[in-house]
Amino acid sequence: MKIVQQVKQKAGLQMLKKISEPVRIKQAFNFDNAVSIGILYQDDDERLYNKIRAFAKELKEKHNVKNIRALGYVPVKEKMLPIWQSQKLEFGYFTQDDLNWHRRPITRVTAFRNEDFDILIDLSDGNVLPILYLFKESKAKMKVSVQSSGAEKYADFMLIMKPPFHFEQYLQQLKLYLGNTALR
Repeated sequence: MKIVQQVKQKAGLQMLKKISEPVRIKQAFNFDNAVSIGILYQDDDERLYNKIRAFAKELKEKHNVKNIRALGYVPVKEKMLPIWQSQKLEFGYFTQDDLNWHRRPITRVTAFRNEDFDILIDLSDGNVLPILYLFKESKAKMKVSVQSSGAEKYADFMLIMKPPFHFEQYLQQLKLYLGNTALR
């Protein structure tokens, strides 16, 4: 079974290369001047989910961001979905059941994919194939990811993170560079 997953992964990476990026107007934003922010993440556990919810709440309250939409990839079948992950107004999810054979998200993601965010942030390590598809296909004006990852070639703003990837450190760097108005 593991061989099948590896073949799907390689085929998915080949398909990702063939898909063209949408035409978009690239523009620089920070948290204070962005009206809409999209967040992509891999939903591995409840603690991470709660940290991302707290981050979204902070963006709304501290930086007055009007529209925040988060979409989490839960790497399980729909029937195995964790209890904490239920669709909320601003937080959506998609599972393995929503992927095609090439691991490209095909259901539940259309609205997110077509939304014209000011900033799109990949809160994963930048190497999650289903998230890479959405990141590449997004019409966001500014895409943010980790340098030296699969998302690097589609990002407009990259943060340098020494391996291994640490979510807390990445979040801290995002807040420092995009949230600190004193740096401008």
